[in-house]
Amino acid sequence: MRDLSGINRKLSYNLVALHTFDLVARHGNFTGAAEALGLTQSAVSQKIKGLETELGVALFRREHRGVSLTNEGARLLNVVRPAMAQMGNSVASLLERKSRPKVRISSDFAFASFWLLPRLSHLRAELGDEIELQILASQVPPDDSSEDCDIKIHVGPKSPMGDGDVMLLQERVAAVCSPSYLAAHGKVAGSADLLGCQLLSLSKPASAEWQTWQGWFDSLGIAGERSRNYISFNNYDMVVQSALSGDGIALGWLGLIDNLLQDGRLVQVTEDIVTSNAGYVMSRDHSSRLRGPSLVFDWIAEHSAGLH
Repeated sequence: MRDLSGINRKLSYNLVALHTFDLVARHGNFTGAAEALGLTQSAVSQKIKGLETELGVALFRREHRGVSLTNEGARLLNVVRPAMAQMGNSVASLLERKSRPKVRISSDFAFASFWLLPRLSHLRAELGDEIELQILASQVPPDDSSEDCDIKIHVGPKSPMGDGDVMLLQERVAAVCSPSYLAAHGKVAGSADLLGCQLLSLSKPASAEWQTWQGWFDSLGIAGERSRNYISFNNYDMVVQSALSGDGIALGWLGLIDNLLQDGRLVQVTEDIVTSNAGYVMSRDHSSRLRGPSLVFDWIAEHSAGLH
């Protein structure tokens, strides 16, 4: 079995030499690499010689007008170049964020469309243009190891919540539709009668926490078979647009669609409102020293107060 600790030490010791190797291969000579690194040609040559000695192979053929890769050098370059490019892009991104703070917000489509975007101009006006905002919408929260997000806003249970997390909006769900749907199909006497109506559904991935029609009916103690199939969507924005068009009855998250209810574009079909132990939870890495995420986090928390 290989000595991994020894390999790691050699990799750490030769990382600069590997970067130099990539630049020499890119320029085809020591001179161009030396200029790119701000070193002398002799210093670059010594780094390459040291790397070749360390690896026990010749990486370049020294020629009259430059250098060319040996077979071993070409194989090494196929591994080194993508790695160097990835590291370079990551460092450049971090430096860019340092000079111009960028706050990345991960949110589900519903909260992004119906709560965050209508308030975006106010957020920017109060916090100023020095903070660059990036909203990454997805139906499910990103894994901790996948997406580099400063703030996450997704539906989750009240308990357990992490230290410093904020419950922005408790889940309170009612059946809603457009006035045109009721005009065409008549008023609904009670929530049990919804089983015979055209229902609009938001597809729910296995890991999602939000309310479904079945969960809504179960919470009200309503049992029975639906007489019509759902019309299903994978985006809540499309569910609401379909409801506004008079296609059927949707679940409406109070706190998100309030404006549509207030101006009459949507109406509550029955008096029943199902409240769950879940809601929109906002979290961030509170150990981070970046000022931008802290300002945006506090602003959203303040402006969501009273929605619980």
